[in-house]
Amino acid sequence: MSTREGSLEAPTRHPLDWKSADFYDEAKLDKELERVFDICHGCRRCVNLCTAFPTLFDLVDGSPTLEVDGVKKADFGKVVDQCYLCDMCYMTKCPYVPPHAWNVDFPHLMLRAKAVKFREGGVKLRDKLLSSTDAMGKLATIPVVVQAVNAVNKTGFARGIMDGLLGIHKDRVLPEYDNTPYDIWAVYPSRRHLSAKVRLFVDHVEEQFKGAGR
Repeated sequence: MSTREGSLEAPTRHPLDWKSADFYDEAKLDKELERVFDICHGCRRCVNLCTAFPTLFDLVDGSPTLEVDGVKKADFGKVVDQCYLCDMCYMTKCPYVPPHAWNVDFPHLMLRAKAVKFREGGVKLRDKLLSSTDAMGKLATIPVVVQAVNAVNKTGFARGIMDGLLGIHKDRVLPEYDNTPYDIWAVYPSRRHLSAKVRLFVDHVEEQFKGAGR
């Protein structure tokens, strides 16, 4: 029985079963990664979206078999690390997203792989710090502290330490922290029905930025 190429149906996204023990099973994760990577290798439509796909295809093309089965499982993480979960492949390119029988959801699979890596202690301190944007922002924007942080970030000594410990290149231009208060406004037609997604987003913004305009 042949499987149709692509789909004209609207994509369906299945929720991640992150509470299941199978979700964190590394053997089952590797099996699913290999399955999806094999489909991506045979398609290659997403090669121009982000570096995750060129990384995958380079690994395949450099393997002894020129297929996904020739890629070391330990190298799968190189693909995962290049995915920033932008969702562009799922939303705009992939013809095999559900309800297609192949059920390819590349971003969800990458999120699962990142969750497994985090649980197994494979995340470096630098990654935890740099991804904790809320905590870092609140700490660095305390009055007086913000001026000190901005000044230190411009010194060669501090940049050398950041390069060595955090992997932030010493020549990388860093934006300055700013603790100036400002309002955030969510503008929408008040006389029209507000979808649940927009309502949720507005409520989230209000919760994150207490006192901002609405």
